[in-house]
Amino acid sequence: MKRTAIIIATASALAAADALAGPYSAALADATNAFDAPVPGFVGPEGEGTVNPLFFGWADGWVNYQPAPGVAPGWQNADQALAEVTGDNFHIVALGDLSGTQITNGVAPGSLTLAFTTPIRNKTGADFVVYENSLVSDGGAGVAGQVFADLAYVEVSSDGVNFARLPSRSLTPAVVGPYGTVNASDVFGLAGKHANAYGNSWGTPFDLAWLANHPLVINGLVNLDAVTRVRIIDIPGNGSFLDSTGGPIYDAGFNALFPNGSGGFDLEAVGVISRDMDFETWQNQRGLTGDDRGEAADPDGDGISNLLEYAAALVPTSPDPASRLQRCAMENGRLRLEFFRDERATDLILEVEASSNLRDWEVIARSLGGEPFQPVLPHAPQISESSAHHIASVGVLREVSIADVVTAATCRFLRVRVKKTP
Repeated sequence: MKRTAIIIATASALAAADALAGPYSAALADATNAFDAPVPGFVGPEGEGTVNPLFFGWADGWVNYQPAPGVAPGWQNADQALAEVTGDNFHIVALGDLSGTQITNGVAPGSLTLAFTTPIRNKTGADFVVYENSLVSDGGAGVAGQVFADLAYVEVSSDGVNFARLPSRSLTPAVVGPYGTVNASDVFGLAGKHANAYGNSWGTPFDLAWLANHPLVINGLVNLDAVTRVRIIDIPGNGSFLDSTGGPIYDAGFNALFPNGSGGFDLEAVGVISRDMDFETWQNQRGLTGDDRGEAADPDGDGISNLLEYAAALVPTSPDPASRLQRCAMENGRLRLEFFRDERATDLILEVEASSNLRDWEVIARSLGGEPFQPVLPHAPQISESSAHHIASVGVLREVSIADVVTAATCRFLRVRVKKTP
């Protein structure tokens, strides 16, 4: 028998940017930035030091590592870029840097291609996040509050042959030199601009939708719903390498004395946000076993079943307040129900039902397989969905608002029913 999970709201009544414009996000927490708000590697509500549960996957292989000349053997372990982010600025694989002479002679920058067994998909907002070991400057050769960053281009592929480069922008006005720093808010679409070292762990988000008009995507050579490769290419930051608009890119310049031969971009991890999920896989990811498994189970005892936790992108092993799940209010003669849903949950049916007596219910809106809610005729509720406010520009968690008319002298009740697809 299929179980369903229900949220009910009640009321009695008598009478809803151009990516090259900037300013871009800061090196640390900047949740309100509309362009590239950094994504935390770790979060607090589920326990200090817990890897962000927003991630549904990490790079699980690599197929091509080509470091620049001079990278010491100890920094050439590409396996260091696999699995979860650690926040450890020494848990990296180095791509290496180039001197001005090497750039003039055409030496290729260092690069690494990561593999993803489960493809990355183009869903709402950021689809994957890159973590480098950038650090915030406390002064010295740089400017306090700016970031010591080695930047990199990011490219994606669905067949391992054709790669499309994500658009980028650099507004840094001049060469910063060895050990120099940049203002992260002057940089967009380049990995490495967010701090991930010495107690900070923030990653740079990338949205596959930025590639919608790329020739390889238009011609069908890169499928944004089936990305299996992400390639990271170091940018020697003397201005010889350009952003998408043809502007020069500057970052911490080449220094032959850089400690232990680990110059250039240092890759720590790549986390996947946008991939399809099903309930069984989700239970495995969350480590649920024994009696803690199942649609009706409630491991954390917060009164929210596993199926609802899954549908609303909650964590089943950490109690959540009821307000984290849903809210309701009366507005201009309508009962408005607000709740969260995860558009990556592709095996769910979500239905908003209305009743005047808590006995007879009618479906007024429905979402199938992670798709947006649609009205169910003849009903015409007000429906809006937006990126959940608590995760800024990361959009796969949707904040849904559905309002239904409440007639004079009539009680009205709304509920959300969540069930698995047959």
